[in-house]
Amino acid sequence: MAEEWFCYMLRCSDDSLYIGIAIDVEERVKKHNWGVGPEYTAKRRPVVLIWSERCGSSEAARQREKKLKGWNRQKKLALVANARAGWPKEPKDRGEVGRVNPSAAPQGKGE
Repeated sequence: MAEEWFCYMLRCSDDSLYIGIAIDVEERVKKHNWGVGPEYTAKRRPVVLIWSERCGSSEAARQREKKLKGWNRQKKLALVANARAGWPKEPKDRGEVGRVNPSAAPQGKGE
């Protein structure tokens, strides 16, 4: 059986967002907090997992990561809020996504 890959989003200590991919998201978040991996998160510890999504293959996870990295902050936070509320994955591009407090976003996995 092939390994399942995930795309995930972190909130960094400076309130910036980081998007990455991993097979074991919890272990990857630990490594980010140990300073192992990208310099971006190493300089912004601690980081908190605010969203993850099962993508299946590494290629699908990379495609999802690339797509999300092209989004603005408001749309990324709307994705997190929608996942929490059980709404569709993709927020609308209109300005009607609502306000989201990223510090209030609970940890967990959105599908």
